[in-house]
Amino acid sequence: MKYLFALIVFVAGAYFAPQILESKGGPCQAFEAKLSADISGQNDNAGMLAGLVSGIYDGEFGRRIATQEYDSLPAGLACVRAYYTLNTDDIRLRL
Repeated sequence: MKYLFALIVFVAGAYFAPQILESKGGPCQAFEAKLSADISGQNDNAGMLAGLVSGIYDGEFGRRIATQEYDSLPAGLACVRAYYTLNTDDIRLRL
């Protein structure tokens, strides 16, 4: 029973960690904030565009990228998985 409880705590922590680390309200907003932070550090023009996108869409841009990459998962889980696994270089090549 304690292993089941530990598993539930671990999964819940993995789900809510991006939201807490990025100070956002949802997993897709956290993924979008990570994207804009990673991209803005690499190029000034891309950083300005990433800042505009994150200010306008409020998680929708991150949701679209995550669900496009992981179409078999629900949007929230796709955003969490994308937060941990997607590389910004791969995303930039597709856009």
